[in-house]
Amino acid sequence: MGEGRRFWFPLAALGFAQLVMAVVALVPAVPATGEFVNLRGYPMTQELHGLGTGGVGGTGLPDGGWSTAVDVVPPAVLGWLAALACVVLVVAGWYWLSLRGAGTPPRPVRFVLGTLGALAAVPLLDLVGALELRLAGDVRGALVAALGLLVLAAYERSGFLVAVALVFALVSLVFSTPVTGALSAAGVLFAAAFAVLLRRPRDTAAGAP
Repeated sequence: MGEGRRFWFPLAALGFAQLVMAVVALVPAVPATGEFVNLRGYPMTQELHGLGTGGVGGTGLPDGGWSTAVDVVPPAVLGWLAALACVVLVVAGWYWLSLRGAGTPPRPVRFVLGTLGALAAVPLLDLVGALELRLAGDVRGALVAALGLLVLAAYERSGFLVAVALVFALVSLVFSTPVTGALSAAGVLFAAAFAVLLRRPRDTAAGAP
């Protein structure tokens, strides 16, 4: 299935998406109406102090609400779902043009269904990770992205992509903050993309003296 070095683009696209997510997460949020910002820049509201929230002790939670609140899965700091959906669409367009340029255009119906299936898989896998595995949002996003790289590795029959997917998952999850992990993982993806571009095709390497 794989051909030459064309899978550099998915790596670069995912790396760029992570850079965008990190930049968006680093932009300070503008306080909404009724909020004020403390000295550390974090928005605070009356609800955080238990004023006017109702419920037992001003928490706004019914009896047993504390256990429910503790069991809530941490949400994602980064916009993984939107970013991964955009990456799927961009990569699908890239492969469509690449396959047509190579003289092996894909069947439109199968290609569209495959793209829609990949789009649907992103939120479904995220939901499974939240409800069944109780994973935090940023952990789920990184694992879904790594799984996508493994699927691409199977399509391209590339052991290099398998290694990149494993390193990507490890780097994304080892850092203490999601933004740091995303920036570091983006560096891994860009380095891998450049390595693919700089690598000589197999037929050229085989014919070299």
